Amino acid sequence: MAPKCSFECQCGTMKWHINDGAQGRHVMCYCADCQSEIRHLHQEDSYLKNGGTQIFQTLPSDFVFDDGLDQLALMRLGPKGLLRWYAKCCNTPIANTLPAPTLPFVGVVLPTGHDHFGRISAYANTEAASVKVRQRGVVGAIYSLFFRAAKSALTGTGKNTPFFDANKAPIVEPTVLTLEQREAARP
Repeated sequence: MAPKCSFECQCGTMKWHINDGAQGRHVMCYCADCQSEIRHLHQEDSYLKNGGTQIFQTLPSDFVFDDGLDQLALMRLGPKGLLRWYAKCCNTPIANTLPAPTLPFVGVVLPTGHDHFGRISAYANTEAASVKVRQRGVVGAIYSLFFRAAKSALTGTGKNTPFFDANKAPIVEPTVLTLEQREAARP
């Protein structure tokens, strides 16, 4: 369990936190899509290390927006991609969610070197890393994601999400990158 961890966007307009005791996994994802998101937002220096993005995978019910919600923006790298939430005031990445809240999941994007959640327990999609990195811990990360989601569904907490409205629609309209935008951001 992790103690409460507070975040703010680079300009300080948006603030959010992860609740005390939030269960989750600290992972490093090297996939081309995570890299493309960070590159499109021009945040490589703050959020990429060897092509990897640190993410804390937890439940949406443990994620809270504290201030600046009017600056929340949403993108998709393609029409069927993950929902990638960010602060439009300064292009700070915030989190990734699935396109619908059916499976309760949020991957909170962490700045490079963030160590609040302990050591990184999984290195995923390493074939797109800019240096040689051994993939490990992926099965455990997937298992823990589904275990937390199932437990959340059984207890009813899976319905609590700050990212979707009562009709299961994202609370802001997503912008879908064009093919040209996506390709320009590819590693």
